[in-house]
Amino acid sequence: MFLFIIKIYFNENKNLIVRPIIMENSSNIFVTDKESNIQIIKDITSNMISSLTGNMFSFSLGLMLLNTTHSPLSFGLEMIIMPIVNLVFVVPIGNIVDTITHKKIIILSLITRFFALLALSATIGLFKNDYLFIPITIFVIINTICSSFNSTAYSAAIHEVVNQNHIQKLSSFTQAASSLSAIIAPPLGMTIYTLLGFKWMILLEIFASLLSFLIVLSMHFHYSSKKLEKQILQEENSKVTSQIKKFASGLTYIRQQSLIMEMITIGTFVNFFFTSLTIGMPYIITNNLNLGNSPISFLESGNSLGMLLGSLLVGIIPDKLAIKTKIFWSLIPTILSFTFLGIIFTCLKDYLSITILGTLLMTVLGFSLIILNVTTQVFLQKKVPNDLLGRVMSSIMTINTSVMPIGTLIFTLLFAHIHQGAWILISNGIIMLIYSLWRMTKL
Repeated sequence: MFLFIIKIYFNENKNLIVRPIIMENSSNIFVTDKESNIQIIKDITSNMISSLTGNMFSFSLGLMLLNTTHSPLSFGLEMIIMPIVNLVFVVPIGNIVDTITHKKIIILSLITRFFALLALSATIGLFKNDYLFIPITIFVIINTICSSFNSTAYSAAIHEVVNQNHIQKLSSFTQAASSLSAIIAPPLGMTIYTLLGFKWMILLEIFASLLSFLIVLSMHFHYSSKKLEKQILQEENSKVTSQIKKFASGLTYIRQQSLIMEMITIGTFVNFFFTSLTIGMPYIITNNLNLGNSPISFLESGNSLGMLLGSLLVGIIPDKLAIKTKIFWSLIPTILSFTFLGIIFTCLKDYLSITILGTLLMTVLGFSLIILNVTTQVFLQKKVPNDLLGRVMSSIMTINTSVMPIGTLIFTLLFAHIHQGAWILISNGIIMLIYSLWRMTKL
């Protein structure tokens, strides 16, 4: 998935008002360097646990559906559901995050997801073959709602967790933890899924969710007096101010920022075509090339390795480097890697070549992708006033992912009917490259 903030989706889990841009984010919040470092350690630990088991769960879920139903939609189900859910909940998520204390939102989302996993574990054995999509779809809907609240609240709360000097450090280290987990997750997830079955993957995810919940409970969120006053006056204001009108202030801010508007335009376009990689890569390997599941896990790990290296590097990229320069030198390599991946799927057919070259390309893709993710996310978190952060974050998320259900449906049909699916990737890569180079001139 791309958020532009571009965020690829092969696994999942963790973005941003009308007034002048004043750094009011931390005006009433003071977090020491020592406490910031402790908070970072807790966040990294929680992220490592949830990312490792979450990526294992997501990967095994896609394999289970693909092996059972043989549908290209197996790795694209969330890409259809997530944007629809985000569109429906975009207004309440943004308003709630900007009104209620962030820790409370995060805890409630974790508890809800925990019970959803318990329900999935208890009911999945009642469904067979294509009917498996029923409990999985219900779970993905609940999980997406929880994830949207969780990730939006986390991003909006960054000034409450660490001080201004530690924002980029937290973002890069958190991404590094996620990437390190994702390197291990595909082969480990495939091994456990093969030996023990999908039910054990659910139980493992339940246990990991409980650990992450306990770590979040121990974290200290520093709230400004303005934030607390907002929560106290919420009931009074709800009678006077419409939820839609309140949310519209975030959209108004976005429209006034030409750079953010261009980022959204490019991101939405690229998101549409990138759905073909999420769906097509595993489908081409297993169904067109008949190479089995193993190469998929290597390519996934290559992507995660690239993200890990990029996360470590992004912390030393000079802040003075223009955001336009950072976007260009991370977006273009991402698209080129995408295109060359389609080329090797067309020209090469043997297991070893596909695995080695595919993994290298996915490493480059992940490397450039994470630099783009972190730099744009930090740019937005530093630029946007804190009291509008939640609304703007959820708006950008919804706008940029709104085309993904359409892309998923279109490319699912194309991959199901075109035997040489690699040509779809090549064509999409060329289209994205031409369009992005043209739009970059307007940044």
